[in-house]
Amino acid sequence: MLFAKLLMPRLPMQPQRVVFFAPLVGAGAGQQLMTFRNFSRRGAIVISYEYRGHPQSTGKFELDKTIVDTHHALIWASNYANELGLPLHGFATCYGAIPLLAQFKKGGCSHLLRSISTISGLYHLNQILRIEDFAPIVSRYLGRELDAPSLLTEIAEEVLDYDGYAFRQALREYLSELMPDLRVGLDYFEELNYERVKTRQTLLQFSQDDYLDGVNVPPWIPCTAYIGLQDELLFARAPADRETYKNYVLSVVPHAAVREFEVDHYGRGPDHDPVIEYVGDDFERADTSPVPPHHVYQAPHYQGVLQ
Repeated sequence: MLFAKLLMPRLPMQPQRVVFFAPLVGAGAGQQLMTFRNFSRRGAIVISYEYRGHPQSTGKFELDKTIVDTHHALIWASNYANELGLPLHGFATCYGAIPLLAQFKKGGCSHLLRSISTISGLYHLNQILRIEDFAPIVSRYLGRELDAPSLLTEIAEEVLDYDGYAFRQALREYLSELMPDLRVGLDYFEELNYERVKTRQTLLQFSQDDYLDGVNVPPWIPCTAYIGLQDELLFARAPADRETYKNYVLSVVPHAAVREFEVDHYGRGPDHDPVIEYVGDDFERADTSPVPPHHVYQAPHYQGVLQ
């Protein structure tokens, strides 16, 4: 069971659209809703949820399952939007872009969304997390040399004690240095407790899988990727790095528009409010954009997916 939260427009404003917000790893369902409350002020019902293994959802977390969880949550959101007669839009920041865009692979729910918008979205896992950067830290804590391939082999073959104190120390150091604004401990990442993580599978999936291979976003679905010019996490401050980010985006969605704003990875900066308003404009434009008749798709009705 996945836990979800909805942010409704304040009365007397009537809902105009539904925005499906794919969450971050470690985030509770309501963690970022208030950051983007301007969407609801412009008539959006904003839906977000928690991946399995998170505080109010059941099950154990692994990266592969974020794709499955998003699939089920998106179908639920589509049914909800259809019942209200409202268009459904997809939105994500950082990691959330990956499970959202993965719905546009074969077998996904690609025809449920009228538009996609991302702010500082990941379009490949190695944009942030690199096993080559993690291996030297693990080596230092273990007291023996491991390169990236050796580390992956020892994790895969369960030679390495990835639940042990030394490995947990290395993981905390790596994540804390990478994302100093987030809460990282020996046994938790933000709201995700490691006891509810399938550690071996998740480590290998972060290191080896490319979830966006085979993504095919139809050209009639607008896609806009917003990049923060102060985003040190995505290395987007230098012109060459920004060009690399654009190439990542266009390799996944060739017709995507890439826009630059003065914000950091967490949306902080002088353009915080303008970028949110621009995304709201994207939703409004796409509300009335034409949809080819043969692409109109009725989602299967799922019950009991979200609570």
